[in-house]
Amino acid sequence: MSVWERQYRDAVAGIHSPGSLDEKILQQARRFKRPKGTNRWLSKAASSCAAVAVIVLLAHPAQYLGALTPDLRPAGGAQQSPQANWRHKRVPTEAADPWFDLRSQVRAGSFVELCSQWRRQQSGSTPDTLPRDLEDRARAHCRLLP
Repeated sequence: MSVWERQYRDAVAGIHSPGSLDEKILQQARRFKRPKGTNRWLSKAASSCAAVAVIVLLAHPAQYLGALTPDLRPAGGAQQSPQANWRHKRVPTEAADPWFDLRSQVRAGSFVELCSQWRRQQSGSTPDTLPRDLEDRARAHCRLLP
């Protein structure tokens, strides 16, 4: 046995705690109880629901539909670019919507043209009628002046 091992064993043998201190610590430990505020069944139900949700998310076949990685080729042999599956958002154009300019002004916060168009519609001087969304905005923001 080496010198440091013997010194270590002598030092450990010299450390003793009194029996009364051990008994006090044991009594305090016995008094500790679980807080009554927690509900075991609720905790078990929540953890069970979380486990089921994780299993469903991991095992559901919908996540594998069309989930081809760029390194793999489809079964037919034809290779598609990853961008081929993306659909681009259609931007509304002026030709498609005759009220595009007026809607743009309303979105920008200018209600002058909307109110004048609405007043013309109310007086019956124009055959064009405002669409429902613009009519609702006109009712909210414009007052009919005599």
